[in-house]
Amino acid sequence: MCGILGQINFKQNNINETKFQKALDLQSHRGPDDSGIYQDKNIIFGHRRLSIIDLDSHAKQPMVSKCGNYILVFNGEIYNYIELKEELLKKGYKFTTSSDSEVLLNSFIEYGIKCIDNFRGMFAFAIHDKIKNETYIVRDRLGIKPLYYYKDNNQFIFSSEIKSILSLIDKKKLNKKAISSYMSFRYPILNDTFFKDIYSLTPANYIKIKNNKIEFKEYWSLIDKFKEQKEDKGEEYYITKLREILEDSVKLRMRSDVPFGAFLSGGVDSSVITAIMAKNSKEKIKTFTIGFEEDGFNEFEYANIIAKQYNTDHKKIILSGKNYIKNLEKLITFKDAPLSVPNEVPLYLMSKELKKYITVVLSGEGADEIFGGYGRIFRSPYDYERIKNIDNLNISESEKEELAKDFIKKYGVRFFKNEIEHFMNIYSYTSYKDKKELLSFELEEIEKELEDKFLYYFNQIENESYYNKIMYVFEKIHLVGLLHRVDTTTMATSVEARVPFVDHRLVEFAFTIPIKYKLKWIKDKPITIMSDKISESYDIPKHILKKSYEDMIPKEVLYRKKMGFPVPLHNWFGGDFNKYAKELLLSDKAKKRNIYNTLNLEKWLNSDKLKENHSFAMKIWMLINIEIFIKKYFD
Repeated sequence: MCGILGQINFKQNNINETKFQKALDLQSHRGPDDSGIYQDKNIIFGHRRLSIIDLDSHAKQPMVSKCGNYILVFNGEIYNYIELKEELLKKGYKFTTSSDSEVLLNSFIEYGIKCIDNFRGMFAFAIHDKIKNETYIVRDRLGIKPLYYYKDNNQFIFSSEIKSILSLIDKKKLNKKAISSYMSFRYPILNDTFFKDIYSLTPANYIKIKNNKIEFKEYWSLIDKFKEQKEDKGEEYYITKLREILEDSVKLRMRSDVPFGAFLSGGVDSSVITAIMAKNSKEKIKTFTIGFEEDGFNEFEYANIIAKQYNTDHKKIILSGKNYIKNLEKLITFKDAPLSVPNEVPLYLMSKELKKYITVVLSGEGADEIFGGYGRIFRSPYDYERIKNIDNLNISESEKEELAKDFIKKYGVRFFKNEIEHFMNIYSYTSYKDKKELLSFELEEIEKELEDKFLYYFNQIENESYYNKIMYVFEKIHLVGLLHRVDTTTMATSVEARVPFVDHRLVEFAFTIPIKYKLKWIKDKPITIMSDKISESYDIPKHILKKSYEDMIPKEVLYRKKMGFPVPLHNWFGGDFNKYAKELLLSDKAKKRNIYNTLNLEKWLNSDKLKENHSFAMKIWMLINIEIFIKKYFD
């Protein structure tokens, strides 16, 4: 796990190595253990190293092949590097290190860019071929590792973090599209960033640069996996296969030459990972949980159950809101973006604490997306189906009237034209109406572009069920933002997070499992109740995962209601946090930005809802993030 930076000039060779080194060192938190630069003619590659596999200095990067023709910079891990190395040894390759980096480099020499098909891992890397004078820049299949790029007529720059790119270019401009996307979906979803002309490489894509021409190519897709759902192989088959793949995924992610442990929240996903780790380790697994002192804002009780059952070396971290803003400001400078959710701050503080004991941590992200964990949203197609066919439902006219009223109460409208309109209503965190109230710039064209992004993925699998479309979109759009949060909060403290549920083989398999095994009805389908009241009362989200681990996880943990990771935001807005928000968002500078609708914003800041309603408080929290970000990067 590291930080990478590269610059390719298209015209005269005017690379400034001193400037490049300073840009690279801005990522020193990603790689505090070593640093290296390789320069040749019109290219320069840089690497900051966090040593995880083969701690010796001879495994440092940029790594140059024995023949001297190939140069690699690599951020991430190839977990199956031992098996790949055995194959390469049979083909006559010699190795001077025990690192996965050298395996990656030799795999490229042997198989070309097709080598990525063999990799199980998380990766963002670049390889330059001096003979062919071409460069490949690659991002892993699901977006676990970040990779940003900037291009103009003179150069192409890529980096693990935006700050390094900013220090190498002359100008930066705020991207208002990203602000609108952020308010709706918590991060920019158009492969853009908060800076105009700086982009995020789409997961499962690579860039090829040759003769100053830039080509983008997708190398992996989930689309064919849906077809396998049509053949129901029975619950027992899916349970057996799921355990086989997941346990292999966890074991692979325990490969490390430095101490490792696990986040243990007390939820299903982290509990399952901890149980598998304990089963496959001779030593005690180190586990960490975090929460706030306020009642109802931690899950210590459930984390303790698992820690005790598996005899882990367990540490509990208790937070207060005292230094929240200070740490929020600090984390924004690591992320080069507003934070997505309030719990990024506690995750960062937990990573800071656990760095005292371990360098690698396994985390449970990615399970909700593939197994149907967001019950309120994943069960919502049932609302759409019923309201669309309300005249044909086998209920009385008065019940139909009540159902229609409940639908309007939940969604604000009586009907939706199509699935995408319904999905945007339930998935958007901030409604278009609220955005128009809070933001002062033109939103209509941006809104269309954002909706088209979802429509693009819906259309890719247009003949599939609405349930499958939602799960596909969550994997292609929602997950990327989630993984970025994990990367930022851990790498800011020089900790490597590994996510076993985001193993591409597990994801592929999960998309072959019929929906009925993910969202399992446990009672007769209620015809007159909305999906948010159905979820976890009439059905079991993530049923197949929970059923698979009934022998290892107590039912009180497996089958309790989903909690998420709450932060007592609305409580804080009753005191100093409210004062801070007003001083920040109603300042003269903020008013002049042409971003916020100050009159409406002032009403929101004075509303009692701010102290009572978490969702209301969350929108103000997001605006605070935007203003802190703009002050840091543009004032």
